[in-house]
Amino acid sequence: MGRMAERCFSAQTVIGRPASEVFAWVADHRNVARVLDGVRRWEPLGDLDRGLGARFAVAMQVLGLHLENVLVLDTWDEPRAIGWRSESGLIAQYGYWRFTREPGGTQVTLTIGYRPPGGALGGLVAGQVDAIVRGRLEAALDRMKDILEASPPSASAG
Repeated sequence: MGRMAERCFSAQTVIGRPASEVFAWVADHRNVARVLDGVRRWEPLGDLDRGLGARFAVAMQVLGLHLENVLVLDTWDEPRAIGWRSESGLIAQYGYWRFTREPGGTQVTLTIGYRPPGGALGGLVAGQVDAIVRGRLEAALDRMKDILEASPPSASAG
């Protein structure tokens, strides 16, 4: 059998906040681990912690496997999109956030793609990982929506 194809998952929600606010929240790397299950570490490498070219040491747990990656931000289009790809790590991955203005808020799309390792192990693990990844994306967006909609609008002073 040939190499396994790349796998890609997306989840969407609408958050009752302006795109600029949602973008700013996602742009703060400390918020990632607050909402994304399995992420143990998401720390900047070097001084740059936002914007194009910012690099992060990321550690996540999937099916008891401890995965470490270096991710680099390759899309930074405020307030519309933030994207990344892995520079190193066992599993090549990429992903992006898209923020689209809608009446009454912002449609948020979170997409993650990865290439499973080859061989029988890859095939065995991929099916289980797919379900976990999809569930985590949906849970992350739900949590983010709860957090952002519970906080007062940033325009309010005191």
